[in-house]
Amino acid sequence: MSDFPARESMEFDVVIVGAGPAGLATAIRLKQQAVEKGADISVV
Repeated sequence: MSDFPARESMEFDVVIVGAGPAGLATAIRLKQQAVEKGADISVV
């Protein structure tokens, strides 16, 4: 058995890697499209 504690996990629909303008634009557009379709997605 391992002496390490259990890891926490979180679930997301979309994970965008990077903090540039393209990533931000992608996140905004995905959320806009989800709202148009009546869906609620988590984007990080």
